[in-house]
Amino acid sequence: MRKAIIFIIATGLIVFATIATNNGLANPRVQRITIKITERGYEPDSSRLRKGIPTRITFVRTTDHTCAKEIVLPDFNIRRALPLNESVVVNFTPDKRGNLAFACGMNMMRGELIVQ
Repeated sequence: MRKAIIFIIATGLIVFATIATNNGLANPRVQRITIKITERGYEPDSSRLRKGIPTRITFVRTTDHTCAKEIVLPDFNIRRALPLNESVVVNFTPDKRGNLAFACGMNMMRGELIVQ
């Protein structure tokens, strides 16, 4: 009886782990950054990332007194509107070392992501 219970529990754990992995529930390593857009610009305006690791950047525009009403990451062909006081998530995986620029839609306000 005891062996049967252990077998059932072990089987259940294996099945759950397989389902979780296939449904994306297992959390792979992800770099997370939050960048606020304020009257002073991007905060922070520079961040470090590691090459080859999926990245999730959350942009939050906290002021209407800025030209940064959209965010552009040209190296990844990403352009997103930045509604006031709403989180906008951008996902990508940096695939080479170096500096990646991001800017407002007018290219006046700029920041950089340093990939190591």
